[in-house]
Parts: sequence; structure tokens; C-alpha cells
Amino acid sequence: MTKNNRSIKLTGILIKTAIVLCFAALFIMPYAAEVYKQVSLMHDDVTVPLLITFYSCAAVGFVILFVLDRLVANINKGEVFVNDNIKLLRILSYCCFIISFITLIFARFRILAFIITFAAAFFGLILRVIKNCFEEAVRLREENDFTI
Repeated sequence: MTKNNRSIKLTGILIKTAIVLCFAALFIMPYAAEVYKQVSLMHDDVTVPLLITFYSCAAVGFVILFVLDRLVANINKGEVFVNDNIKLLRILSYCCFIISFITLIFARFRILAFIITFAAAFFGLILRVIKNCFEEAVRLREENDFTI
């Protein structure tokens, strides 16, 4: 097994592990929100907005994880510069922007949520650039296929 194959297999395992951990977090989050309420230095109760934000982001997070799993599976099959991967990268970038929007709303309650907002928006922009590079690579590959 080459280094590249090991890396792809490891990435697939990590994605599947993240799916299981996110699923477990769905059940743990109400308890974590209560603990946060007790240890928070601010005295306002943000349990409900926190849970709404978490579950909204978790739904998008599951989409991200399943799309990443499919992207890695395509790469493992040797299908790198294909239109399907462009579509998957587009979905990933949209998901990042959705998370950015959700956390922006929550930032009304906790200013530090802006960190997640900006990070998610930044990842969304990076994914858009990568998607555009993939689009150009697919175009060049198709052009080369027609020349031969």
C-alpha cells in the first residue's frame, strides 16, 4: 500500500469517526449546555439559543461529513478532476457559508461566536477557490481528451 493510499484510507476512517462522534454529540449537547450555563461568567441564560445553534450547525456538519466521505471515495477510485467533485466542493463551500450565517446569528448572544463565523466563512472562500481550480482542471482535461 502506497503512502497516498494509506493517507486516503486514514482520511476515510477519520471522517467515519467524526460522524460517530457528531452523532454522540447530539445526545451529549443538552447536558453540555447545562454545564456551560452553570460555569458561564455571564449571567444570562443562552441554553436555548446555544442548542438551536448547535443542532442547526450539526445538521449542516453531517452534510459536510457525508460529502467529504464521498469526495474521498471518488479520489480513492482515481476520479479526481471530474464534475462530480466540483459539485461536492460547491456543496461544501455552501455548507461553510450556512454555518457562518448560523453562528453570526448566535454571536448576538456570545461575541466569541464571531470567531467561528469568520473561520467558517474563510473555509467557504478557500473551498470556492479550490472548486474554481478543479473546474479549470476539468476543462483542461476535457480539452486534452478531445485533442488526442
